Amino acid sequence: MVRSIRAVKRDLNDAWLRGLRPPEKGRLEVWDTRVGGLMLRLTPTGAATWSVRARTHDGKRTRPTLGTWPGLGIAEARKRAPAHLAAIHSGADPVAQKRAIRARREDQPTVALRVAEWLVARETDPAKPLKPRTAAEYRRTMERDVLPRIGTRSLRETTREDWTRLVAAKRREAPAMASLLYRCASAFLGHAEAHGWITSSPLPRKGLAAIAPPPAPRERVLSDGELRAVWDASAQLNPRPRAFVRILILTATREMEVADVAAGEVHVSMERWMIPGKRTKNRLPYTVPLCPLALAEVSAIWPDHVGEVAFDWRLLGAIGGGGFRGFSKLKAKLDALSGVTDWRWHDLRRTARTGMTRLGVSREHAEAAINHVSGRSKLERTYDRHDHAEEVLMALARWQAHVADLITTSAVEEPPIHRHRS
Repeated sequence: MVRSIRAVKRDLNDAWLRGLRPPEKGRLEVWDTRVGGLMLRLTPTGAATWSVRARTHDGKRTRPTLGTWPGLGIAEARKRAPAHLAAIHSGADPVAQKRAIRARREDQPTVALRVAEWLVARETDPAKPLKPRTAAEYRRTMERDVLPRIGTRSLRETTREDWTRLVAAKRREAPAMASLLYRCASAFLGHAEAHGWITSSPLPRKGLAAIAPPPAPRERVLSDGELRAVWDASAQLNPRPRAFVRILILTATREMEVADVAAGEVHVSMERWMIPGKRTKNRLPYTVPLCPLALAEVSAIWPDHVGEVAFDWRLLGAIGGGGFRGFSKLKAKLDALSGVTDWRWHDLRRTARTGMTRLGVSREHAEAAINHVSGRSKLERTYDRHDHAEEVLMALARWQAHVADLITTSAVEEPPIHRHRS
């Protein structure tokens, strides 16, 4: 075995190399006698790297690496060395070229840097800022699926294959999340193109259907019996999670609209909940009636120091600063208590929408009751400014009355109903 000396020359083979002992300090350079300039450098940590050493035309010494041993054996190293030596002798300097490429990359902003700039720009856009929930979803998606893989790369050097590979990998893991990743990445790259960070977006503009087709719309609607079981099970919860579940059932609103309900939005004397446009999906303000059942839940969570509560005090938050969170944990507990499974929070909204149709509410008024603008043309929305406020209140009041009847009478199996998608 070779002792810890600084340099040695011999006819190398892999068996002999396996017997090498790392030096206690410094480096051990083992030169091959078959191919001039080929050597293996061994460090005290045991790292072994193949390289060739030669001089460029201007007399400078250069030492490009070929790979690491034992992954790259002596036979393959001997095959690669002549091409590198020939390139150096013809005037190339591989080491200088790598340094130049690295320097160019350092001068070009990375994907991570541009993503951060994009999120700040969208969150502070005076014309149409991202909602906090959307911004958080975008940030979470990019940090989870993009930045760990290509975050350190120069944005300009990324290719279509880089981005489509990310989406394809996500699609194999979670198809619904792949669709979200595509939309998020497409929004980022569109912004990058518009601001001159890249010449054109690597993602195809109409590639969603081919690369990450969204999953089929859900059609789950809870039966009257299931709805009553969920309501009854919520009685075993603490006041805030119970209020979250019951207000969600009664108002047909979205879970984040309920989760972040603020004291200033609730007008108890008027029996109204007025959600500002900044908190709705379509940015339109939305007024919801509060029946006695809903008001009872509001009363149970209303803070004692009511005179000191600010307008934006979150009623369902543990300390008022933030809204209700822990949706998955609450849902799992509710499933166990109620015995009703295979449903999501948004399915309660679809259940209410479908129930309104069953109760005789017109399609137009039922859609307005859940703050939808779908079904109306752009021209119609421009010239017909009637907001159907009274009809909305009546539609929701009819649904709330149905829920009240449901929980105070014995559960019966309802007739088949049309499954309305929302």
